[in-house]
Amino acid sequence: MGRVLLVAVVAWLLLRLLRAVDWSRVGYAMTHLSPWQILVLLLVLPIRRFVLATPLALFVTGLSVPRAMVNDVAASSVATIAPSPGDVVVRLAMLRSWGIDAKAAASGLTLSTLMFYIARLAAPVLGFLVFWIGRSFDARLGWAALVFGAGAAALLVGLIYAVRAERTAAALGRLLGSLIRKVRPSANGPEEWAERLVDFQAHSAGLLKAHGRLAAVSLCGLVVVEAGVLILCLAFVGVPMSGATVLLLGCTFLVTYPLTGLPLMGAGVLDASYAAFVSSHSDLEATTLVAGLLVWRVAVQVVPVVVGLLTLVRWRHLNRGTVSHRAR
Repeated sequence: MGRVLLVAVVAWLLLRLLRAVDWSRVGYAMTHLSPWQILVLLLVLPIRRFVLATPLALFVTGLSVPRAMVNDVAASSVATIAPSPGDVVVRLAMLRSWGIDAKAAASGLTLSTLMFYIARLAAPVLGFLVFWIGRSFDARLGWAALVFGAGAAALLVGLIYAVRAERTAAALGRLLGSLIRKVRPSANGPEEWAERLVDFQAHSAGLLKAHGRLAAVSLCGLVVVEAGVLILCLAFVGVPMSGATVLLLGCTFLVTYPLTGLPLMGAGVLDASYAAFVSSHSDLEATTLVAGLLVWRVAVQVVPVVVGLLTLVRWRHLNRGTVSHRAR
């Protein structure tokens, strides 16, 4: 029932948005960006990727930020065109090829992913509070902040519990070992698996204690950078900017940011929700908003996919050469 209601609401928003859009003007706005505007976007994208990859570099021992950026853009491109867990497989394979220990790779990747989801779900709380302080109280933003904020809090509590629950890790290890032993009698037993999970839990706890605060600051910066990139794209297609407009555009993006977790970064769903809310709180035209959103999607989706696929091809070529050299 919930899915049917969601589809109905999204369909209504899309139809309402599409009726108000002049697609010839959208096409003109997208194809008439000046060279300096395109250059600015191309310079901003590596900054976005740097902030996005920083938590991974913090949590994976021995991983540099440049390699974390390569790992992130390659995995993101795979996640866009292939079902999960293809991106995780690519991430782990890359990390192993760079000499990263398997335990360090798995625990670091797990922590960075969980913290990213916490930040994604917590973004509406920030958007709601800033909008309330800077402009006015809005019940729709408040409900979004409450629902997604509760999800972020639940994930955070679960993460804190997981890195402190040594007994739970041991119990899960024994259970997992017992199940695997039933399928494969020659596999490691429950005690071996219990020891592995306790070791994994202890390693993750150490990483979170050492780098958790800095990673959290980085992820807070990430959602601000993400909002800034969209505002930049909207400004480039002709949205008139003022303090009140920037506040509206930025806070609305923060509140709708969790929708980027849907397939294709919430294409259609996020765009319709964003444009509908902004239009209802300003006199900005839907045509200009759609043009800016499309430019933003090209910048943060299309370009990274192309770069990521090229990076992946390059990595596979270099890795194949390394393997062949070792075989000799």
